[in-house]
Amino acid sequence: MASRGSKRGKRGKPDRQVPLGRPEKPLLSTAPAGTPRRVIEPHLRRRGLAELVIGVAILIGGIALAMSSDDDALTAKRFAMVQLLWASGLAAIATAATRLDPRAEMRATNDPRRWIYGELALLFALLYALLMWKVIPNRLPSAMMHLATVPLFTLMMATGTLLGGRFGWWLGVLGGSMVLLSTIVLIARILASAAFLAGVYGAFGKAASTFALVSVALIVELVGILPICQVKFLMTRRGRRAFGV
Repeated sequence: MASRGSKRGKRGKPDRQVPLGRPEKPLLSTAPAGTPRRVIEPHLRRRGLAELVIGVAILIGGIALAMSSDDDALTAKRFAMVQLLWASGLAAIATAATRLDPRAEMRATNDPRRWIYGELALLFALLYALLMWKVIPNRLPSAMMHLATVPLFTLMMATGTLLGGRFGWWLGVLGGSMVLLSTIVLIARILASAAFLAGVYGAFGKAASTFALVSVALIVELVGILPICQVKFLMTRRGRRAFGV
């Protein structure tokens, strides 16, 4: 009996077998360390949220003023007021996003694409303004205000890209996004007008709607491609490093 007990004690417990396909968990975590984050003080957070609300309200006020301009003649004072409201609202939103951005500061790299995109956006903004003023003026005040958003937000996208830094990055992203949004709404308005012309005026309306579809294709090529490429560059890792964010 004693010998059996001693043999059993020497034998001990059998080794635990791990099932196939289920490896044991490591004792130490192998997950990569998190990226450094910036500590935002409570008063700066409250200030950033207030600026965000004010910026959105200013943008909405500019849109409301532009939509209510159809009853009156489009004066230079009203036009400048709407443009100032839109520019101020977008700048306030970019400032709020800069304060609330939790990403830590990084050393900016010298990427030549930043200057290429910025100079192209500046050139296209001046070209859009010239075309809107001399080639395609519109008698409807709200439509004229809508057309004016394209050079305005393209100019803000160019300004942010050339300015650099965290604020410049946010201004470039927001400006490019607003250009894309304005382009989508503009295409929707043109397609709605083309459908109305084709359904009401018969063959003459169908011919006019064909030219409207051609103008949609030109808008996509001349207005939509640049902000898409520029915002894509700003959102990439190399684009963020060029701005130090």
